[in-house]
Amino acid sequence: MRATAGEIASIAGIWLRRLERFSFRRLLRHGRRFLARRRKGLARRLAVHPSTTRFPVFIHGSNRSGSQMVCRALGDSPHGWDYWEGSSVAFDGFYLRPDRFIERLIRLAPAPIVSFGCILDSQRCDRLLARFDGARAIWVYRRCEDAASSSVRRWGAHQKDLARAVASGDLAPLGPRAEGVSADSRRLFGELFREDLTNEDGGCLYWYLRNSIYFELGLDRDPRVLLLQYEDAVLNSEAAFRRVLDFLGFPYHPEVIGQIFATSVGRHPWPGADPRIAELCGALQARLDERYVATGGTSGQASGRSPRPAPGLSRDRLRAAPSGGEAGRPHPRSPRDA
Repeated sequence: MRATAGEIASIAGIWLRRLERFSFRRLLRHGRRFLARRRKGLARRLAVHPSTTRFPVFIHGSNRSGSQMVCRALGDSPHGWDYWEGSSVAFDGFYLRPDRFIERLIRLAPAPIVSFGCILDSQRCDRLLARFDGARAIWVYRRCEDAASSSVRRWGAHQKDLARAVASGDLAPLGPRAEGVSADSRRLFGELFREDLTNEDGGCLYWYLRNSIYFELGLDRDPRVLLLQYEDAVLNSEAAFRRVLDFLGFPYHPEVIGQIFATSVGRHPWPGADPRIAELCGALQARLDERYVATGGTSGQASGRSPRPAPGLSRDRLRAAPSGGEAGRPHPRSPRDA
């Protein structure tokens, strides 16, 4: 398969922008990552896998909910290989590249589980499952307050701006995500959005918009889709990821949770949200939690277990730890796209 002129130009543009940000320190960091990736790929090719069949696992949900954490955790399995949203090989502007590119990546992957942290493609989860043989999906959701708080700290009023666009009926700012905006969501946003809403209110509305897709697409009835609660994944990580690997049909290995920490659970004080928006999101949260428990999950919020601190971080300092990347796991800067 040959790349089109437009696809070649897109990739060239990415590398030109990277050259503009060139520095020796950045080059050294990327060099180390490149070599680590090469070593990891060689180890995966030499490993004995339970199956030689490659299949994709698409990680979906709403932003700041741990989707990239889950993607990379699967890549840390001896039988996994991951492409997070910042990978220019698999993504263009943080959206998945055309299907033929993804097919090639799956076919050439050094391990059978090929995970894609395609958070901005969540609205087409059902089509991705239909398009790729043997595909599976994991829908990751996080407590609304923490997800909205994290989004506001990272992107300010951006998600409020997107909520305004939905309320006005001008969906252009959402780009491809506009496909996932239902008539019910447009009606609700038209009723609830006001200019005096806080950025946190906007973050909550966006959280509702994206997580409602899980039910609107009927993913709760699709056996190829696994629902995963972020709090359970970080507070009860071994049990949660044993469930994930069992769903994928592969054995669990401790390496999967080696870089998962719970430092983002309830980290920042919540200023509160508009009562009607809080009620709307609370109802969806309860529905997700109910479905999660019904499918074998354990609510991390109800577990009563203390968060697991990162190396060098005492439990006394857990709440005061500085933020680093996607919730639960540090990684290079995500897009300014909510």
